[in-house]
Amino acid sequence: MTSASLPPEPGGFLHPTLLPSPPLSAIASPSIATHILPQTRSHPLKPGSSKESSFIDYVDRKLLGISRRYEKRSQQDVDGHDQMVEGKGYRGFGEVAKDLEKVVDIVWVSGTPSLQTPYLLTIALTVSTYLRSFPFSPRPTFSLLRKLDLAFSSLLQGRNLETGDILSGFEGGRGKVSTTEKVRMRGLVSRTRVVVVEMAGKGTTELGISSAAGTETDTEGGITTDNDTIMNDDEDNDDENWEMEVARVYERTIVDLGDALDAPGNSGFG
Repeated sequence: MTSASLPPEPGGFLHPTLLPSPPLSAIASPSIATHILPQTRSHPLKPGSSKESSFIDYVDRKLLGISRRYEKRSQQDVDGHDQMVEGKGYRGFGEVAKDLEKVVDIVWVSGTPSLQTPYLLTIALTVSTYLRSFPFSPRPTFSLLRKLDLAFSSLLQGRNLETGDILSGFEGGRGKVSTTEKVRMRGLVSRTRVVVVEMAGKGTTELGISSAAGTETDTEGGITTDNDTIMNDDEDNDDENWEMEVARVYERTIVDLGDALDAPGNSGFG
């Protein structure tokens, strides 16, 4: 089923065009335009219903499309030149992040914890896996990770961290994230933080410009030029902010997982 074939939903959870435009987060750092989570349905999708089946089919197709574009991503030959695999593959992680953010929004709008948690875990795994395949792209990477952090933390607490409202499906103590899911979440969070530190340490962006401003020497004329400083002013100003963002990756989720898994009755990692 494609998005074009989906019937209109009174609750509005399948069509990205119906999602409200999110305002900038008040806690965002100046260097990142962070997209907050959209408003969810007031009630979860009924298990086994046609609406739930349509939703699952739609999201699965979206994720499959992202996977296929990843497999056709831009790659380099032995001489370091870009080679596009046949088809419209991803040219950088910024494109991946854009598509994944759309899926995060759709999943979140469903207001169905039994679907939100496993799908968001799948997306988090996709992020940690795909990051190493592209030059580091700070802005879209941190924007996506901030959104996932907010979503995971909200699910762990059972309330929307931005509004304080109880999440759909969590009324009466329902919809809690299972211990197994918490353990998996913690593993993904730790893995992603390691990958982000690794990629940020390489100091390159999708534009091929070093985040540490440098100069390029013309070996023929012995002249030092500024060909690679086109964006260096902006990059220099953002360096400190990016370092702070690296430390903040999944910061909310880490705290909530520590509280949840260390609580009496939970075995944590065994």
